[in-house]
Amino acid sequence: MVAVLMMATESDAKMTSRWRLGWVLPCLMLVVMAMDFALHLAPLDVFVNCPHEALGQLHTPEGPFQPNREFHNARSYGDLAALGNLPQRRVYRRADFVTDAFGFHNPAAAGLAPAGILFGDSFAIGAEVPEQKSFSMQLTALFSGPIYNAGGFVPLDFERVRQLASRLKLRTGAFIYEFHEAHLKELPPPAAPGVPSWRHKLAVRVLGPRGVDRLKGWLSALPDSRLELLARKLERALENDAVLPNSFASSTVEGRLRNGDWMLFLPSRIAPVNSPDAAVVRWADFFRRLSGELGRDGLELVVVIVPEKFTVYAPLLAWPRPPAEGDVLLGQLERRLREACVPVVNVTPAFRAAAAELAERHQYIYWQDDTHWNECGVTIAVAEFRAQIGSQTLRAFVGGALPPAHPSAAGTARKAALSCNCQSQQEYAAASLSAP
Repeated sequence: MVAVLMMATESDAKMTSRWRLGWVLPCLMLVVMAMDFALHLAPLDVFVNCPHEALGQLHTPEGPFQPNREFHNARSYGDLAALGNLPQRRVYRRADFVTDAFGFHNPAAAGLAPAGILFGDSFAIGAEVPEQKSFSMQLTALFSGPIYNAGGFVPLDFERVRQLASRLKLRTGAFIYEFHEAHLKELPPPAAPGVPSWRHKLAVRVLGPRGVDRLKGWLSALPDSRLELLARKLERALENDAVLPNSFASSTVEGRLRNGDWMLFLPSRIAPVNSPDAAVVRWADFFRRLSGELGRDGLELVVVIVPEKFTVYAPLLAWPRPPAEGDVLLGQLERRLREACVPVVNVTPAFRAAAAELAERHQYIYWQDDTHWNECGVTIAVAEFRAQIGSQTLRAFVGGALPPAHPSAAGTARKAALSCNCQSQQEYAAASLSAP
């Protein structure tokens, strides 16, 4: 009797075959693949927060972004709040971003020949400020023509610079190099590009330069599964120190200013520079060589030195921290460039002075939740450019230089005029979100 009851029936066999791993796992894989394919029908903009996340793939050989694209996000927030998974520290604001035919962040061309090129990193790109208030747009008012924004054009390759200038029909003009303090920890670009491997040469011969860049962009886009992006969002939502501990919190450092406000910093940007004197010498020599190379092509180099956020706000912190050495190193770099007759604008002293005064009114020149400057910081940098470069010879500059002033004091008398542009972060965000 027991043996009969233990015998497998036909229905038992069907259930066993239906729910075994060899059947369940392929079905799950098909469901996941179908869901991911369906989610790919939605634009990547829906799943990301910043323009470089949405437009950085499938970029052109010339620029860092996809050409002729737009990105709009009515509730964008800072990279440090995202990195540390700190939703309570997000300062929401609009982000509107447009790329041109070369894949750079430039508005629709007005048909005017540029008076110069702006080169640099994310500070030059200007995704954190309104398009009409970006560094390149505000600099345009000081020159005889537009300043073309080639921000993100890194690492510097002089042959690519020459090709870009040729395409822009720029035969003489300014080459404005935005140099951020964080690059002191890096080596300058090599004097000559490295020799490409035989694989790269073969790929270029078969696909062409544009095809190689598209293939790289397509391959880099493969890991960005929409399901993976949603899974990351879910992970960060659960790790909120209520359901699960926030494992991302150590990615940022939250400081408290003496006025009681908070400010986020990137830990790697607080660490001192290794062999600081050697780093200053390396970059000064690089800019001296670059100035000569550009001069032979009719371009005049101007170096704009931008300090790290911690360098600006370290003196205003309430809790003890290692003293920021950035202002000293950037001052040394400025002095060496002036000795080499390389036009230079160092905004560090003006930024520190403006930050101290504006903090009393709870206003800032860097976003509290981001590593980058805001509209107010850009405006001060442009005012410094106008004041400091006026005493240095530069073709195409029509900014009407102010009376000569010592560089360390430049900007101190003018920052009061910026009070209407430097409202608190929350007021700025509210105005930005209410804009059409």
